[in-house]
This record gives sequence, C-alpha cells and structure tokens, in this order.
Amino acid sequence: MSRHQLKKTIKGIQVSNDEFLKAKPVRNLGLEWTEDEKGVHVKIPPKKTLLFKIFSKFLPLTRETRVLLDEQGSFIWNLCDGKNSIKTIAESLNKRYNMPISHAEAALDVYFIQLSKQGLVGFVLPESTRKRYKRQFRSSTEMEKEKRRA
Repeated sequence: MSRHQLKKTIKGIQVSNDEFLKAKPVRNLGLEWTEDEKGVHVKIPPKKTLLFKIFSKFLPLTRETRVLLDEQGSFIWNLCDGKNSIKTIAESLNKRYNMPISHAEAALDVYFIQLSKQGLVGFVLPESTRKRYKRQFRSSTEMEKEKRRA
C-alpha cells in the first residue's frame, strides 16, 4: 500500500493521505486565546455534564482548563485559519524549523488528532471529500436543525 493510499480519519470521516494534507484546519471560534512570550494560552470551557450542572447549582464550579502551547504548537495554531492546508503548514514547519516534510506531516497528524479530540480545531475538507460524503454532511446538518427546534 503506497503512502497516498493510507487512510486517516478526520472527525469520523475516512480520508486518503492526500485528502488529509489538503484539509485546512481552523481554530474553534468559540474559544478564547491569548499569546505572549511563553506561547499561546487557550481557555477551554467546562463540559456541561449532568453532574456538573447539578453541582454547579450548589457550588461555585468553573472547571475551565487552560492549555499552553509551546513555540511550535503556537506557530501551528496561528496557521490554523481555515486558509492554510495541512501540507502548507508542514512546508512552513520545514522552512522555520528545518524539519523534514515527512516528519512534519507525521507530527501534524498526531498533533491535529489531539487538538481535534479536545475540540480546539475543526477542518475544512477538500471539495472531493465533501462531495463523497455529501449525504453524511446533509444528514448531520439536518440532525443539528432538529436539535435546535426541540
């Protein structure tokens, strides 16, 4: 199996390696973040679980998490604007840190999985992927609309 045939998963959608590299990460617009000499500080709001809701009525709970991204993480975070593809970000890592492209791509794979699981980034998928999964996107959009109506 060639490198281009390997399958990756972005938010539950299987994509080829080429499609993964064409995806454009975008920061979660609902998050607050600041940047200083230490790096990027991202504030992650608490998850509103049932227990959290119950106890927060009686106790002052915040449970907010703050994440400090290191120099490379901050560099990548600033490129997650929905305009830069993962391939472009890998090339930027190569130029700035003299990191081989293949190493940068592998590191970004792992890094974006972590950021995605925490809800810090989403992805703009390539047109070919969106067309292939059009039904899945439509049904999830319809489900969101039904939730809002209820």
